[in-house]
Amino acid sequence: MNAETMWVDVTRCTGCGVCVKVCPVEAIALVNGKAHIAEEVCTGCGACVNVCPVDAIQPVVQGELVPAPGRELATARRAGPLTATASAAVFATSVGLLARLAGALIRTLGRWLTQPSSIVGSSSPSFTPTTSSGSSRTGRGYRARHRRRGK
Repeated sequence: MNAETMWVDVTRCTGCGVCVKVCPVEAIALVNGKAHIAEEVCTGCGACVNVCPVDAIQPVVQGELVPAPGRELATARRAGPLTATASAAVFATSVGLLARLAGALIRTLGRWLTQPSSIVGSSSPSFTPTTSSGSSRTGRGYRARHRRRGK
């Protein structure tokens, strides 16, 4: 057995076969869809470590795992009990806020719909147009504006 051999993490290995093609001594074979390294044949060159797209192959030195230089290992994150509790609290809070927002929207819409409308010809107009001098000019429309402009 060599001083440095390679180790395959079968949980990460996707069975793509890239490492099999790259190995110069043909020490890697796909067994049941996963890479398998023959430690007797492996020279520890590290070619397979550099090409593995999911970092499933790592060098082993004296029985200890050593990550490939310049590459970070992807870590699997598991949701803990605090995460489940926090997500439930966030969900409950967001549902409460949505209910309050819907209530406010319904109240506002109800007020808007029950307000007296300002229809043309109604007895109480809500808008009275004024000129630049501030005097009120009612009854002047399209024709008056165009007469002032000379059209």
